[in-house]
Amino acid sequence: MAPARDPSRRRRILDVAREHFRQYGFVRARLDDIAAGAGCSKGALYLEFANKETLMRCVADELFGAIRTRYEDEVLTIASPLARIGATLRLMFDLMLSEPLFQRLLSDDPELRMLRDQPEVEAAAANAEFARIQAWIDEGIELGEIRPDVDRDAMPHVLALLKFAPHHLRLATLGRFDERRTLDALADNFVAGLAARPPARTRRKGSDRD
Repeated sequence: MAPARDPSRRRRILDVAREHFRQYGFVRARLDDIAAGAGCSKGALYLEFANKETLMRCVADELFGAIRTRYEDEVLTIASPLARIGATLRLMFDLMLSEPLFQRLLSDDPELRMLRDQPEVEAAAANAEFARIQAWIDEGIELGEIRPDVDRDAMPHVLALLKFAPHHLRLATLGRFDERRTLDALADNFVAGLAARPPARTRRKGSDRD
């Protein structure tokens, strides 16, 4: 009779693989080392994952699933469309700083291009997210939160550009200023620039004091 399958083995392999892919990248990560770190043989690893690419795909799927959950919890629950845009930017900054695999996937890392084999699906997802941002702009303008002269069509592309700001932090701060504080200030100032201006207060005749 074959030995009982260890139900925790797949989880251990995924956890170790994620750390190895983070640290070494896809090419330099070795299945022998991942199996050893997970406390199983390489043969047992192959019982769970057919090859290294399959393992990487599973790691990436888990990563994006966790990101979607954070996005739903930290952004989509916010009532204010202006605050939603700010929260989106802050989430992107945090992920770019804290999750090397996210950086690699968004930066079109040549090692991970095999994961991007469904361009039509990616394009549809990007278009849906762009439309969502534009809808937030429209909602914010209607509510009086966002300036009516904001270029709604450009805004999704502006946010897509800003999410790469963490790549340039060392060059911008020269190591002399806190990186997260810099990004917080960038997000705050960006949101402030989108915010609608309060109506000018009019003075009543004769209200000026001599």
